[in-house]
Amino acid sequence: MQHLKIWTYLSLPWLAATLLFFLGFLGLSFLNDVPETFLTSELISKLFLNTIFLALLVGIFTFMIAAPFATITSLYIFPGHKFYSWALSLPLVFPAYIYAFIFVGGLEYSGPLASWLREFGIIMPSVRNILGASLVMSLALYPYMFLLMKAQIKHLGIPLFKAAKTLGKSDFTAIRTVLFPSLKPAIIAGLMLAILETLADLGGVSTLRVDTFTVAIYDAWFGYQDYFSGARLAGFLFLFVLVLIIISRMLTNSKRVSSISNDSFEKIYIQKPYRIIFSSSCLLLFVVSFCLPLLQLIMWSDFKEVFLSESNINLFLNSGLLGIITAACVIFIALILALAYKGSNKLKVFISASAIGYALPGSVIAAGLLIVIHEMFDVSITTMGIFGLLLGLTIRFITPPFQYLISSIDNIPDKSILALRTFPTNSIKAFLALYFPSIKPALIVAFLVVFIEVVKEQPATLILRPVGFETLSSRIYNYTSEGQWELAANPSILLVFLSVILVYFLNKRLDKNE
Repeated sequence: MQHLKIWTYLSLPWLAATLLFFLGFLGLSFLNDVPETFLTSELISKLFLNTIFLALLVGIFTFMIAAPFATITSLYIFPGHKFYSWALSLPLVFPAYIYAFIFVGGLEYSGPLASWLREFGIIMPSVRNILGASLVMSLALYPYMFLLMKAQIKHLGIPLFKAAKTLGKSDFTAIRTVLFPSLKPAIIAGLMLAILETLADLGGVSTLRVDTFTVAIYDAWFGYQDYFSGARLAGFLFLFVLVLIIISRMLTNSKRVSSISNDSFEKIYIQKPYRIIFSSSCLLLFVVSFCLPLLQLIMWSDFKEVFLSESNINLFLNSGLLGIITAACVIFIALILALAYKGSNKLKVFISASAIGYALPGSVIAAGLLIVIHEMFDVSITTMGIFGLLLGLTIRFITPPFQYLISSIDNIPDKSILALRTFPTNSIKAFLALYFPSIKPALIVAFLVVFIEVVKEQPATLILRPVGFETLSSRIYNYTSEGQWELAANPSILLVFLSVILVYFLNKRLDKNE
């Protein structure tokens, strides 16, 4: 389309830069010799096993938590069902690395919960192992699948569930044989999000004493000053993530039900014993996943220090400013890519490939940028001030806004686009008259989503930040790596507070759009 050609030209620098980055990163990761003082075959085998087992267990526990609660809150009436339908998503405001140190500190021998339970003769086992880490990470990450399944049940699963009920199937049979198979795309998408977040985490798995690729990358970089070993590990993790993405695509490319219904659905009123069981189960999950972690943070923190300390205020401002600047850069580039994608069939594959950053852990992108920039320009990207960090975060979080904008553009009526062909106008006027009004809601949602993700991002921030630049996430890592839970609580309260505000505005915007 002629009126979109300018956006195609504007996308070329980004496409060239990202293509050079990915190819250069893979080449430098695997073609350079690395010393075996740190990167041994035993270490690689251990990292693969730990990463695979942790990802597998997180996926299993996430499904075990999210699937039943998304189902009962969507289909049944019981005390508090309206409240729990949104309240069970609140753990999203806790980054996994905050969750980890809360549970480790609260359940260690001298912790308040462990001490209280010992009065009843109950000895709490350590969570500093793969099993404990997977449970803790699942409690932090299950809302991804919970929200996706609830949305899919509302728009797709309900008519199928009603049809199964009219055939005389019991609720359990209808859910197992009809509803869950129809939710396969949402389930796999939720699993992938939880697993990718687990692979990207640094502070959480480090606190929980599970050696994954992300931990090893950070140790190679800052502990051993072995940059190419860190890059080789990042390359292995990059390939591992690509395999997961291919598997998930294969699983979701199967034939699926595509009918969507907006019919109203009157939730099922169940018998009293089941009402008690459902309500009690939701209450238990809400208390364990949100109330207790928040209470533990409050008990550890000093509110005067949190809100009046100059150091914490500077951290808050740094995180907020970084979020605003990064979100603005990401939205600008995503807008160019989305319009170029719409206007050029030849570049669609390259544009899609340039926007896969969210599938890659922040540590992979950070390690890649460090070695590629160093080899090309003989300079460390950390000496470029905030630019290097902005570049890494932009590559990492370009995916969500790109997808939102593509969906919004696809919803523009064909007759409106045809009118632009019939009455030619320049690209800027066409954008302001047709595209911008249609995608404005998606731009706002995308801005908020990127803002939330940036302020929570830890690995990329730790590796790429310029010397002396601290954010809430980096300060939390500094404290938790030394086991200083009480000190880590103060910046954590601020980060949770900021996340709650952003999630509130995001939900309001989503409700308005709907």
